[in-house]
Amino acid sequence: MRTRTFELDFEAVRKGFRMAASTYDAAAGLQHRIESDLIERLSLLDLRPEWILDLGCGTGHAGPSLARHYPRAGIIGLDAAFEMLHWKQAQPDRHSAALCADARALPLAPSSMDLVFSNLLLQWFDDPTAALSEVYRILRDRSAFLFATFGPRTFQELREAWSQVDTAPHVSAFLDGPTWGGLLMREGFVEVVLDVDIVLEEVADLKTLANQLRQIGATNRHAQRARGLLGRTHFEMLTRAYEAMRRPGGGLPVTYEILYGLAWTPMRFARPKGA
Repeated sequence: MRTRTFELDFEAVRKGFRMAASTYDAAAGLQHRIESDLIERLSLLDLRPEWILDLGCGTGHAGPSLARHYPRAGIIGLDAAFEMLHWKQAQPDRHSAALCADARALPLAPSSMDLVFSNLLLQWFDDPTAALSEVYRILRDRSAFLFATFGPRTFQELREAWSQVDTAPHVSAFLDGPTWGGLLMREGFVEVVLDVDIVLEEVADLKTLANQLRQIGATNRHAQRARGLLGRTHFEMLTRAYEAMRRPGGGLPVTYEILYGLAWTPMRFARPKGA
C-alpha cells in the first residue's frame, strides 16, 4: 500500500546526493541544526548502546556527536550515495565505519543494533514502509529509533507559487505526524512519540533558494517531473507568484515543518527462566 501519490524517482534522488557531496556540508545549515536537536534528545533516552546505525548518514556529520554521547559504542554510517560516504571517509575528524546501501534492504543482521539514528532521510521514500520494516528488523528488543523528517507544511510557499504556474509535480508531498505514527505502530514499534517544530527562513530571491537546494541535492525528484530546463516564461510566472509573498522589508519566506520521532521495539521474545 502506498502512503502518498507523489512518486519519487529514487535513483534520481541518489544521483542528486552523489553530485552534492562536496557542497552539502557548507549549504546544510538547517539540516545540521535539526541534527543538533536530535542529538540533544539522546540525553533523554535510557540507553547504553553497543551498536548504533546512523541511517542516511550523508557526509557523516553526526558521527562525532554520536561518538561523544556513546564513546564505547560501535557506529555504522550508512548511505545510498557512495560519494557522500567517500567525502565522509576523507574527513580526518569523522568517526565510524561506512556502508553504501539502500535503507530498504539493510545489509545487517536481525537484532544487531541498539539505536538507529536518522536525520532527514525518510522523506526521500514515497513509501517508507520497507525502510521502517528494515529498521524494526535490525533493532534489538527495547531499542530505540530516533529520527527527523519533513512534514507537509515544508515548502508550502513554493508549492503555492507553483500552483499558479501549472499542475505538474514540482515539490515533494510530505507525510504528517499521524501518518508516521500509524506506519511505525503497524511495523510493531511501541511508545511512539512525535512532535513538530516549524522553522520559517527567508531567502533573497528564488534563484538563491534553487541554488541552496541544488547544493544539498534536494531538487525535484518526482518520477514524472519535466526533464528539460525550466522555460523563461514559466520561471517569470513562478517568480511573480513567489514575489507576492515577500515579507515587508525582508526576503521570500520558506517554511520547514520538522517532525521529530522516537519509537521503541518491544520485548519480542520471552526471557529464559532465571534471566
